[in-house]
Amino acid sequence: MWDLVVLGIMAGGVLALVAVGLTLIFGVMDVMNFAHGEFVMLGMIATIFVVTSTGMNPYLAGLLVIIASIPVAYLIFVAIIRPTIGKSLNVQIFATLGLSIALQAAALMFFGSRTFAISNDFAATRLSVLGVQVEVGRVIAFVGGIVLVAALWFFLYRTRVGKQIRAVSEDHYAAKVVGLRINRTYAIVFILGTAFAVGAGVLLAPFTSVNSTTGLNYVLTSFVIVVLGGFGSVGGAFIGGLVVGIIETFAGYFFGTQWMQASIFVLFVLVLAIRPQGFFGKKSLDAAMVGG
Repeated sequence: MWDLVVLGIMAGGVLALVAVGLTLIFGVMDVMNFAHGEFVMLGMIATIFVVTSTGMNPYLAGLLVIIASIPVAYLIFVAIIRPTIGKSLNVQIFATLGLSIALQAAALMFFGSRTFAISNDFAATRLSVLGVQVEVGRVIAFVGGIVLVAALWFFLYRTRVGKQIRAVSEDHYAAKVVGLRINRTYAIVFILGTAFAVGAGVLLAPFTSVNSTTGLNYVLTSFVIVVLGGFGSVGGAFIGGLVVGIIETFAGYFFGTQWMQASIFVLFVLVLAIRPQGFFGKKSLDAAMVGG
C-alpha cells in the first residue's frame, strides 16, 4: 500500500507542473486554454526527436526544447490568445480548441502517427525512495516539478515582475490605471504557463511514450486538478496534482488501468457538488464559465 502512495506522489508531481501552468494562465488572463495539453505532447515528442536524431542526453535536449518553445509561445500569444482576452468563453473555447487541433495536425505532419519512446539507461535505473523501488527518471521528474513550482512561487512573490503579475490578476483595470503594461504581463504569463507544460513533457519523455493525441489526456487531467485546487491557485494546483496522482495510481492498481482516468472524473463531479470553487480557490467553475 505504501508503495502505491509513493508512486502516486511521484506521478502527481509532474501532473501538478502541467496544472500550475494552466491555472497561472487562467488566474491572470481569465483564458481557458484547451490547447494546454498539446504543449505537453510537443515537449515530449520534440525531446524524443532531438535525442533520437543527435544522441544527446534527454535532459540537455529538453532544455533546448524549452528554450525553443519561448518564441513559439510568444507568437501564439500574439496571433491567437491576445485577441481572445476579455472576450466571451465561447470565443476562447473556439480559439484554443482550434489551436489544439492545429498543434495535433502539426505533430502528425512532422512526426507521423506512430508512438514515440526512448530508452535511457540512466532514467531506467531504480533506486530506493522511502523503501520503494522507483525509476530515476520518475524521481527526476518529481524533483524537477517541485523545483519549478518553488521557483515560480519565488518569482511571483519575491520579484518586481511577479508582483506586477499578481497585481494584474487581482484587478486588471486598476493595474492599467497605475501604469502597468498589461499586454506585456499577459505575454510573460502565457510564455511561463506554456514553458511549464513543455517542461512537464521534457521530464516525462525519458520514461513515457507519446503520440500526437497524448495531449488530450493531459489537458483533461489538468482541468480536473485546477478545479480540485481552485481556479487561479498555484498552491492548490500543486496539491491537487499530488492528490490526483495518488488516486489514479490506486485506481489503476485495484480496478485496472482503464479506470485511472474515470476515477479522477468521479472526483471532479464530487468536488463540483461539494465545493465548486475548489479547496484553495476563490473562483468557482460557474464564475469561470462566465469570465470570472
